[in-house]
Amino acid sequence: MTLMTNQDPQFSKVRENWVTTWSQAQKGIGFFPVNDNNHTVAYEILIQNTGDRVALTLGNYYSEVSLSIASLTVSLDKESGFKPVTVNGSEAFVVDDRGLVKTDSIALLVTSGTAIYVRIYYPDQPQVNRAISGNTFATHAERSIKGDFTKVDSMQQDDCYIDVITDDAYAMSFADGYESQKKRFTLTLQGVDVHTKVAGGTIVAFGDSITEQGHWVRPTQEKVSEKLGAGYSLVNAGISGNRLLRGFADLPRRTQFFGLAGIERFAHDVFEVNCHVISVVIALGVNDLHQPGTEAQFSIDELPTFNELVSGYQRLIKVAREHGSRVFLATLSPFIGYTVAAKNEEKEAIRKQINEWIRHNREVAGIYDFDALLSDPTDCTKANPLYDSGDKLHPSPEGGLAMSRLINVTAFNA
Repeated sequence: MTLMTNQDPQFSKVRENWVTTWSQAQKGIGFFPVNDNNHTVAYEILIQNTGDRVALTLGNYYSEVSLSIASLTVSLDKESGFKPVTVNGSEAFVVDDRGLVKTDSIALLVTSGTAIYVRIYYPDQPQVNRAISGNTFATHAERSIKGDFTKVDSMQQDDCYIDVITDDAYAMSFADGYESQKKRFTLTLQGVDVHTKVAGGTIVAFGDSITEQGHWVRPTQEKVSEKLGAGYSLVNAGISGNRLLRGFADLPRRTQFFGLAGIERFAHDVFEVNCHVISVVIALGVNDLHQPGTEAQFSIDELPTFNELVSGYQRLIKVAREHGSRVFLATLSPFIGYTVAAKNEEKEAIRKQINEWIRHNREVAGIYDFDALLSDPTDCTKANPLYDSGDKLHPSPEGGLAMSRLINVTAFNA
């Protein structure tokens, strides 16, 4: 993997005054019928921090081939004022396979609570080189008519969101099933960094769908802004379906739509994508227990042991320490009833063991007992109806707000 860094000395040498105001964890969407070659894609990104410069992060993490970007622009206005963003001084550049690019910084006065607008133009390149690293659960994306609209004012829209793909067997096999999903992809754009007036740092929430859905992350972002101040941010590195120890056993990298295993993606999604990470919240492991045996792609043989899960958490803690970051662990909330039963008694026994290990862990800066909060007081194997979304696994917005109340954000910078 090639990591391209910003050429601006201010960006590279004074990292503590740079914060990642928005980022997402990518996954492999190579079997989805999306091909943006010779298209311009526009994104609206909400900003947590006030600052005078921005830089973008572009990812190609799940691809085995390089990706070309012909033009990249940014503006404070959705319809006008777009300025070119460069990489090592060039407006056109390549993102290597499995790689990411940090752009040069650009002068842009951004304000907390507002948005910036980013446009990416992909040149006409072979379909095998199309963008396949992205997400379906992030920010709103608009696709233009074919052509480069990165530097014009208004961007005319049409309904041409999906191109026919004939040279990708996985894309062809799934093409008919994802018409309703075609507008939801956030491709290539992986992060936005802001140069702030005051020093601070980035906090990363690392987890699965309970994290990615944002119900506990969003209110905690508000607390970070209120309690820690303008130099701090909290970003979401959750991936729905993600497991700590495993990805899909029989799918190639480009189609890992639940993401690579947490132990594999952790260093990249937390420390390579984001600037000056001071703390990370690890809320991952529920899928390792509930998924095995529930569907054909999840063999019951993939059910991990207590020791295997502990080893996985310890690997993440070690990586975070090597990067000088504090670690906070969350206990695993209940999942019985979410899907078909498969060795539920054995799974519950492991979940209880892991939660006790987390509660008594002295290697980390703190723990959040999401299990105690989200479990039914009358049956700890099931979700508390007060906080359940209705599916027996994911918390409701009210549940997420209650989870956020457990988090003392001042500890992130203690």
